[in-house]
Amino acid sequence: MIKLSTRLEAISSLVPNKSKVIDVGCDHGLLDIYLYQKKISDKIIASDINENALKNAKENIEKNKLEKLIETRLGNGLDTLYETDEIDTIIISGMGAHTAVDILKNNLQKLEKIKTIIIQSNTKLEFLRKEIIKINYLIEDEILIEDNKKIYTIIKFRKGKKKYSKKELYFGPILLKKNTKLFQNNNKLELEKLYLLLKLLPKNKIIDRYKIKKKISMYE
Repeated sequence: MIKLSTRLEAISSLVPNKSKVIDVGCDHGLLDIYLYQKKISDKIIASDINENALKNAKENIEKNKLEKLIETRLGNGLDTLYETDEIDTIIISGMGAHTAVDILKNNLQKLEKIKTIIIQSNTKLEFLRKEIIKINYLIEDEILIEDNKKIYTIIKFRKGKKKYSKKELYFGPILLKKNTKLFQNNNKLELEKLYLLLKLLPKNKIIDRYKIKKKISMYE
Protein backbone atom coordinates (compact mmCIF):
# COMPACT_ATOMS: atom_id res chain seq x y z
CA MET A 1 0.00 0.00 0.00
CA ILE A 2 1.36 3.40 -1.02
CA LYS A 3 2.01 5.97 1.73
CA LEU A 4 0.54 9.46 1.24
CA SER A 5 1.35 12.83 2.76
CA THR A 6 -1.17 14.23 5.26
CA ARG A 7 -2.44 16.63 2.57
CA LEU A 8 -3.07 13.93 -0.05
CA GLU A 9 -4.60 11.57 2.51
CA ALA A 10 -7.04 14.32 3.52
CA ILE A 11 -7.99 14.81 -0.16
CA SER A 12 -8.54 11.05 -0.55
CA SER A 13 -10.87 11.04 2.49
CA LEU A 14 -13.28 13.35 0.60
CA VAL A 15 -13.47 11.20 -2.55
CA PRO A 16 -16.83 9.38 -2.73
CA ASN A 17 -16.81 5.57 -2.68
CA LYS A 18 -16.97 3.88 -6.10
CA SER A 19 -16.44 7.22 -7.82
CA LYS A 20 -15.00 7.68 -11.29
CA VAL A 21 -12.22 10.25 -10.98
CA ILE A 22 -10.16 12.59 -13.09
CA ASP A 23 -7.20 14.01 -11.17
CA VAL A 24 -6.29 17.28 -12.92
CA GLY A 25 -2.66 18.14 -12.26
CA CYS A 26 -1.92 14.65 -10.96
CA ASP A 27 1.80 15.39 -10.47
CA HIS A 28 3.45 12.13 -9.29
CA GLY A 29 0.18 10.14 -9.42
CA LEU A 30 0.47 8.88 -5.83
CA LEU A 31 -3.07 9.97 -4.92
CA ASP A 32 -4.48 8.05 -7.90
CA ILE A 33 -2.57 4.89 -6.99
CA TYR A 34 -3.85 5.16 -3.40
CA LEU A 35 -7.47 5.65 -4.53
CA TYR A 36 -7.28 2.43 -6.54
CA GLN A 37 -5.44 0.43 -3.88
CA LYS A 38 -7.98 1.46 -1.22
CA LYS A 39 -10.85 0.58 -3.61
CA ILE A 40 -12.24 4.12 -3.27
CA SER A 41 -12.39 4.67 -7.04
CA ASP A 42 -12.89 2.06 -9.73
CA LYS A 43 -12.00 4.33 -12.68
CA ILE A 44 -9.19 6.90 -12.61
CA ILE A 45 -7.70 9.27 -15.18
CA ALA A 46 -4.42 10.90 -14.10
CA SER A 47 -3.99 14.09 -16.11
CA ASP A 48 -1.28 16.75 -16.21
CA ILE A 49 -0.14 19.58 -18.50
CA ASN A 50 3.50 18.97 -17.54
CA GLU A 51 5.20 16.19 -19.53
CA ASN A 52 7.79 15.46 -16.81
CA ALA A 53 5.14 15.28 -14.09
CA LEU A 54 3.09 12.83 -16.17
CA LYS A 55 6.23 10.77 -16.84
CA ASN A 56 6.76 10.50 -13.06
CA ALA A 57 3.12 9.51 -12.61
CA LYS A 58 3.42 6.81 -15.30
CA GLU A 59 6.56 5.39 -13.67
CA ASN A 60 4.88 5.25 -10.23
CA ILE A 61 1.75 3.66 -11.70
CA GLU A 62 3.86 1.03 -13.51
CA LYS A 63 5.87 0.30 -10.31
CA ASN A 64 2.56 -0.54 -8.64
CA LYS A 65 1.41 -2.63 -11.64
CA LEU A 66 -1.63 -0.43 -12.27
CA GLU A 67 -0.86 0.76 -15.82
CA LYS A 68 -3.89 -1.15 -17.18
CA LEU A 69 -6.18 0.33 -14.53
CA ILE A 70 -5.11 3.99 -14.22
CA GLU A 71 -5.02 5.94 -17.47
CA THR A 72 -2.58 8.84 -17.89
CA ARG A 73 -3.31 11.76 -20.23
CA LEU A 74 -1.23 14.78 -21.20
CA GLY A 75 -3.16 18.03 -21.59
CA ASN A 76 -4.42 21.30 -20.17
CA GLY A 77 -7.17 21.25 -17.52
CA LEU A 78 -10.25 19.36 -18.64
CA ASP A 79 -9.13 19.15 -22.27
CA THR A 80 -8.23 15.55 -21.47
CA LEU A 81 -11.79 14.68 -20.39
CA TYR A 82 -14.26 13.24 -22.92
CA GLU A 83 -18.00 12.53 -22.66
CA THR A 84 -17.40 8.81 -23.18
CA ASP A 85 -15.25 8.70 -20.01
CA GLU A 86 -18.32 8.84 -17.72
CA ILE A 87 -16.34 10.58 -14.98
CA ASP A 88 -18.36 11.86 -11.97
CA THR A 89 -15.62 13.36 -9.75
CA ILE A 90 -12.97 16.01 -10.43
CA ILE A 91 -9.93 16.54 -8.19
CA ILE A 92 -7.88 19.73 -8.56
CA SER A 93 -5.08 20.16 -6.02
CA GLY A 94 -2.07 22.40 -5.56
CA MET A 95 -3.29 25.15 -7.90
CA GLY A 96 -4.28 28.76 -7.34
CA ALA A 97 -7.99 29.55 -7.03
CA HIS A 98 -8.10 31.49 -10.31
CA THR A 99 -6.52 28.58 -12.21
CA ALA A 100 -8.94 26.06 -10.67
CA VAL A 101 -11.96 28.26 -11.45
CA ASP A 102 -10.79 28.86 -15.03
CA ILE A 103 -10.36 25.10 -15.60
CA LEU A 104 -13.99 24.53 -14.59
CA LYS A 105 -15.60 27.62 -16.15
CA ASN A 106 -13.88 27.04 -19.49
CA ASN A 107 -15.46 23.58 -19.66
CA LEU A 108 -18.98 24.05 -18.27
CA GLN A 109 -20.47 21.60 -20.79
CA LYS A 110 -18.20 18.88 -19.35
CA LEU A 111 -19.62 19.37 -15.84
CA GLU A 112 -23.10 18.00 -16.63
CA LYS A 113 -22.28 14.53 -15.25
CA ILE A 114 -19.89 15.76 -12.56
CA LYS A 115 -21.44 15.21 -9.12
CA THR A 116 -18.39 16.06 -6.99
CA ILE A 117 -15.53 18.57 -7.28
CA ILE A 118 -12.69 18.46 -4.74
CA ILE A 119 -10.30 21.42 -4.69
CA GLN A 120 -7.22 22.03 -2.58
CA SER A 121 -6.02 25.58 -3.07
CA ASN A 122 -4.17 27.97 -0.80
CA THR A 123 -5.15 31.22 -2.48
CA LYS A 124 -8.32 33.35 -2.60
CA LEU A 125 -10.59 30.80 -0.91
CA GLU A 126 -13.50 33.25 -0.61
CA PHE A 127 -13.30 33.84 -4.38
CA LEU A 128 -13.07 30.08 -5.00
CA ARG A 129 -16.18 29.31 -2.94
CA LYS A 130 -18.16 32.15 -4.57
CA GLU A 131 -17.29 31.10 -8.12
CA ILE A 132 -17.94 27.36 -7.73
CA ILE A 133 -21.29 28.08 -6.07
CA LYS A 134 -22.20 30.20 -9.12
CA ILE A 135 -21.93 27.11 -11.35
CA ASN A 136 -24.48 25.25 -9.19
CA TYR A 137 -22.41 23.38 -6.62
CA LEU A 138 -22.78 23.56 -2.85
CA ILE A 139 -20.16 23.01 -0.15
CA GLU A 140 -20.52 19.50 1.26
CA ASP A 141 -17.37 19.32 3.36
CA GLU A 142 -14.14 21.15 4.18
CA ILE A 143 -10.91 20.05 5.83
CA LEU A 144 -8.20 22.23 7.33
CA ILE A 145 -4.94 20.33 7.95
CA GLU A 146 -1.30 20.99 8.73
CA ASP A 147 1.32 19.18 6.68
CA ASN A 148 5.05 19.88 6.90
CA LYS A 149 4.40 23.13 8.81
CA LYS A 150 1.98 24.42 6.14
CA ILE A 151 -1.79 24.87 6.49
CA TYR A 152 -3.96 23.47 3.70
CA THR A 153 -7.68 23.91 2.99
CA ILE A 154 -9.52 21.22 1.02
CA ILE A 155 -13.10 21.83 -0.14
CA LYS A 156 -15.58 19.25 -1.40
CA PHE A 157 -18.32 20.65 -3.63
CA ARG A 158 -21.43 18.68 -4.59
CA LYS A 159 -23.96 19.38 -7.35
CA GLY A 160 -26.74 21.50 -5.86
CA LYS A 161 -27.73 25.00 -4.75
CA LYS A 162 -27.37 26.73 -1.39
CA LYS A 163 -27.03 30.32 -0.18
CA TYR A 164 -24.17 31.34 2.09
CA SER A 165 -23.41 34.42 4.16
CA LYS A 166 -20.31 36.56 3.51
CA LYS A 167 -18.79 35.17 6.69
CA GLU A 168 -19.39 31.57 5.53
CA LEU A 169 -17.84 32.26 2.13
CA TYR A 170 -14.81 33.90 3.74
CA PHE A 171 -14.07 31.34 6.49
CA GLY A 172 -15.86 28.29 5.07
CA PRO A 173 -19.30 27.17 6.34
CA ILE A 174 -18.13 23.69 7.39
CA LEU A 175 -14.88 24.95 8.91
CA LEU A 176 -16.90 27.42 11.01
CA LYS A 177 -19.09 24.56 12.29
CA LYS A 178 -16.15 22.26 13.03
CA ASN A 179 -14.26 25.14 14.71
CA THR A 180 -11.14 23.02 15.30
CA LYS A 181 -8.13 24.10 17.35
CA LEU A 182 -6.14 24.45 14.12
CA PHE A 183 -8.88 26.67 12.65
CA GLN A 184 -8.86 28.90 15.76
CA ASN A 185 -5.06 29.16 15.83
CA ASN A 186 -4.88 29.88 12.11
CA ASN A 187 -7.47 32.67 12.47
CA LYS A 188 -5.47 34.20 15.35
CA LEU A 189 -2.38 34.32 13.14
CA GLU A 190 -4.33 35.89 10.27
CA LEU A 191 -5.78 38.50 12.66
CA GLU A 192 -2.28 39.38 13.89
CA LYS A 193 -1.14 39.83 10.28
CA LEU A 194 -4.09 42.15 9.57
CA TYR A 195 -3.34 44.28 12.66
CA LEU A 196 0.29 44.58 11.57
CA LEU A 197 -0.72 45.47 8.02
CA LEU A 198 -3.10 48.16 9.31
CA LYS A 199 -0.32 49.57 11.49
CA LEU A 200 2.09 49.79 8.55
CA LEU A 201 -0.44 51.22 6.08
CA PRO A 202 -0.28 55.03 5.66
CA LYS A 203 -3.27 56.98 7.00
CA ASN A 204 -4.05 58.39 3.55
CA LYS A 205 -4.78 54.88 2.17
CA ILE A 206 -8.38 55.27 3.31
CA ILE A 207 -10.02 52.59 1.12
CA ASP A 208 -7.31 49.97 1.83
CA ARG A 209 -7.50 50.67 5.57
CA TYR A 210 -11.30 50.37 5.47
CA LYS A 211 -11.06 46.95 3.76
CA ILE A 212 -8.59 45.69 6.35
CA LYS A 213 -10.78 46.96 9.20
CA LYS A 214 -13.77 45.11 7.71
CA LYS A 215 -11.74 41.89 7.66
CA ILE A 216 -10.56 42.47 11.24
CA SER A 217 -14.17 42.86 12.38
CA MET A 218 -15.03 39.49 10.80
CA TYR A 219 -12.17 37.76 12.58
CA GLU A 220 -13.05 39.38 15.89
